[in-house]
Amino acid sequence: MDTEFKEKTYEKYFGHELSRLTNITYSPDLCDEAILGFDEAFFLSEEWFLRFGPYVRRRRRGRRTGIDIERFNEWGKIVTGRLPPFRLNLFVQFKRPEYLTTRRAKQWTDWEQCYFRYKTTFHQQEALERIDEQSHGRAATVYASPAFWEVNDLCSFVRNETVVEHSNMAQVGKLKGHKNYSYVAPGFKGKGHSETVDIESQQFAEVIGTGIERGEPLPLNQHLKEVATTIIEATNNSDTVTPVFQNVQSAMGFEEFDPDSIYDAISIIRMFSDAFGVTYYAIG
Repeated sequence: MDTEFKEKTYEKYFGHELSRLTNITYSPDLCDEAILGFDEAFFLSEEWFLRFGPYVRRRRRGRRTGIDIERFNEWGKIVTGRLPPFRLNLFVQFKRPEYLTTRRAKQWTDWEQCYFRYKTTFHQQEALERIDEQSHGRAATVYASPAFWEVNDLCSFVRNETVVEHSNMAQVGKLKGHKNYSYVAPGFKGKGHSETVDIESQQFAEVIGTGIERGEPLPLNQHLKEVATTIIEATNNSDTVTPVFQNVQSAMGFEEFDPDSIYDAISIIRMFSDAFGVTYYAIG
């Protein structure tokens, strides 16, 4: 049976809890609040920046509003100067699993109990594997999925801020060559299929902690520019990944990447997220 809640709903609450996994928080003063527009931050997703432009047509016949790219880049420098440094790029592929409850289920003999299962998608898997290869340790790529299926459980875990605690995480590299992944409990253990293999990933808190500990602290604008460059490298020269990324790039009318432009960097990150259904977090 399917979970009683949507993948996006789970993703939203999972993201809310990420703040507990980093020691860096930022509390701006009143002047900063007026410029930044928020009270406290531990990560920024690229969509936050794109509220401000440049030049978005709000309605079909409406006027285009926003700012030009040069002003956007200057504004990005101001924001960067008021934020702590960032150390880790986190790419999360959220999965909505099936919950298998009968002995006729394909992997029942592997578990001999009810279990969760989701499929990996080849182009997503390869794209994230290539991010791992090109990031030189500055990025973490993981699958995240709930180890519960009822909406009442989700509501309870949201209230208690334990959605992450009741999730199962698998490092992307551990699932290389596997079309399916199954598990019975929260944490970091499961099985890869078709040929059944036990998989044990690094604990999620350790993934975040290790990335923060080892990552060179960078200003946010430089951090985003570097991950954009990584994405460009990771999506080149692949029979599977390159066409998918280029289709989104063409649909968005994005022809050239300026490595010195924070707007271009954010656009590249957004295109990658859209192309491969991945959620990106910059973490300090």
